Amino acid sequence: MTESKDTEAGRGWKCFGWLEPEEKAIDTLTAFINDSEHELIAVITALQANVDLIYEEQRRNHLELDKFTKVNRTIARLTKDTKVLASVAELAKAARSNSKQTLAQLMKEIARDTKAAFASSQVTLNCNIAEGTNLIGQFGALKLMITGMLLAVLHKCKRLDTVTIVGLTSKRKVSLSFDTGIDTGEGVFTPWKLGQLRLTPMNGDGIGLSAVDAMARLHRGQLTVKTMADDRKVYRLLFKV
Repeated sequence: MTESKDTEAGRGWKCFGWLEPEEKAIDTLTAFINDSEHELIAVITALQANVDLIYEEQRRNHLELDKFTKVNRTIARLTKDTKVLASVAELAKAARSNSKQTLAQLMKEIARDTKAAFASSQVTLNCNIAEGTNLIGQFGALKLMITGMLLAVLHKCKRLDTVTIVGLTSKRKVSLSFDTGIDTGEGVFTPWKLGQLRLTPMNGDGIGLSAVDAMARLHRGQLTVKTMADDRKVYRLLFKV
């Protein structure tokens, strides 16, 4: 009797299919992220609607509204992070591309698309891309990744700063550095240490850099970060070619 139960249990365990091939694991993960994204958007929408109703009541009664500004910023941040999750999931399940993309052309389009953001922040963008530097992948995916990295750096800049991007190929690796000063090295990227836990997420770190790191890994690369003596952070995307 015991043997029969064990046999039935064994059949039951096999039905779960826990040990899946890598591609099945990716499909499972991306499906989960996509489902989660839809559920999060539904919650965010309901939250925003309720906040708007309470705001109107407070406004009619001439009460303090500063807290609503913070809540709305928090909701905007949550919405942005949720959309980033979806973009990474889409990239993960997309077919890998072996197309060669010119880094200089990528940076030209990204500089154009982010021109207004840099002008608004009064920050200068300086690109120094070595001739013949290329990345492997789909143009749109690479552009999304580098734009995310650039905007994350811009968010940390002060007025009149200059963001310098250096791209080059060395020892079968493509290095793309983002800095507001002089780069003196690199360290291991640890996304859970970048942001600080606060009552309201006003620091703006979000999951953007974690998404950039994930997209880089999907392109045979990784994100590294170096903290300088003045607490400035230097970021570098490094890819195998």
